[in-house]
Amino acid sequence: MKKELWSWVRTFVLAIVIALLVRKYVFALYVVEGSSMQPTLADGQVLMVNNFHYRFWQPKRGDVVVFARADLPVFRRGSRLTGGNALVKRIVGLPGETVYISDGKVYVDGEPLNEDYVNAEITGTYGPWVLDEGHYFVLGDNRMPRGSEDSRSFGPISIGDIIGRADFIILPAPKKVE
Repeated sequence: MKKELWSWVRTFVLAIVIALLVRKYVFALYVVEGSSMQPTLADGQVLMVNNFHYRFWQPKRGDVVVFARADLPVFRRGSRLTGGNALVKRIVGLPGETVYISDGKVYVDGEPLNEDYVNAEITGTYGPWVLDEGHYFVLGDNRMPRGSEDSRSFGPISIGDIIGRADFIILPAPKKVE
């Protein structure tokens, strides 16, 4: 009896350790809270976030990333994720690039971005921001006025802030994040 109990305890502890390692180094699940990534992501969707990809490859423009910074306030609106101050946004500016916003468009190095994933023009004039090495400019896909708190409010994010790339929507209807 004692031997069987020890076997169960050992199996349970091993399963927990493996689950924690997978969550930290391979993938984790997050729930979207808010509307800052609409129409791409909706409130309540469950995302599978790839924590492994950026250990070998650099983030690219258009990637939807999950990140956290200790200095970010808790936002009233925007796509937060369960589990603290993690946010989900889209990368629009890469290290070494100059990003500015004018006339309803986002410009990178003087060229307007083709953003077929947004459903409204961005308002206001912002920038220019010259991105340092290892820093990224992120925006929410919801470009309605006050639709997203992003790099326009808190500045560029560091590669060290990025938790992973949002690859799949798991629930309610599974599909790839684009």
